[in-house]
Amino acid sequence: MDKSVSESSQPGGGNGFPASSSNGRKLIKKPIYLCYIALAFLFFLGMAAFVFLFLIHKSPRATGKNIASFRVDSILVSRFKPSSSEITASWDIRLSVRNPSTADSVFYQTFYTWIQYKQERLTNVSIGEFQVRENNWKSLNGKLVAKSVQVDEKVMKDMAAEMANGSVNFNISLYAGYWIGNEEAKRIWWAAEAYCNDLKIGFSSKDSEGKLIGEPVECVLTRTW
Repeated sequence: MDKSVSESSQPGGGNGFPASSSNGRKLIKKPIYLCYIALAFLFFLGMAAFVFLFLIHKSPRATGKNIASFRVDSILVSRFKPSSSEITASWDIRLSVRNPSTADSVFYQTFYTWIQYKQERLTNVSIGEFQVRENNWKSLNGKLVAKSVQVDEKVMKDMAAEMANGSVNFNISLYAGYWIGNEEAKRIWWAAEAYCNDLKIGFSSKDSEGKLIGEPVECVLTRTW
């Protein structure tokens, strides 16, 4: 028998064991590729979760502390008649209420405004129930017909001194009670107080009519609960 033929018929290498092949290497590398794919999938999944949470943080669901936002757009005063011990005036106030949330509507059930000179409350205006939808503004009008209010004599003297310069600084305090949420069963009750400072009212030469001077004034939240 030809020896060379016998040796060449043996599979693999000359030592009698099968020779390594490219198929074997592919079988070893395949699990590694699957691991890379799994890691890439988890990475992109994590990135998507991060972006989602970031967007929620930038536009959070409404809470009592981030939802209340008020602004005084205009004030018209008429029949303004101060005396040594009382003041009579009609007030027409235009306010804007903002809902910054993109997830929840806000239902204002109670809304009061107090008009003040320094710390002296002159009168109050109550506004009926209203709703502010997601990411929106709501304009409100509060009117009060002529009403006489007793005022401390020193306060009236300070006001008269300002009137001599053509304008008087008033303030507005706000109280709002509201429900947050679109589903009635899941709504949450909150309340807020705000203060709108340095509302300069310029009066005409007749001194009986005046209006807010300058740009709308943002109100500052003083308390939420």
